[in-house]
Amino acid sequence: MADLELNNPEFDIVVDIDGTSKTVKVQPDETSDGVPIYKCYSGETLLTQVRLDEEGNWEQMWGELGQEEIDAIGKVIAEKE
Repeated sequence: MADLELNNPEFDIVVDIDGTSKTVKVQPDETSDGVPIYKCYSGETLLTQVRLDEEGNWEQMWGELGQEEIDAIGKVIAEKE
C-alpha cells in the first residue's frame, strides 16, 4: 500500500458522466516514482485513473472517458484534497 493511501483515504465524489450524475469512489495511489494518481470506480468497476500533470492539467492514465469528464473529475478531486 502506498503512503499516499494511508494519508489520504478513499472518498466519494459526484460527477456528470455521459450526461448522468454518478457517485464515483476515488482511491488515491501513487506511481512507482511517487507521482500521485487517483483510481476512480463506479461500484466495483474501474472507470479511469487520472493525475494532475506538470502543467496543472488533469490527464487520464487509463480509461476511455472524454477530456471534459476527466476535467470534471479532476476539479472535484482538487476541491476534496
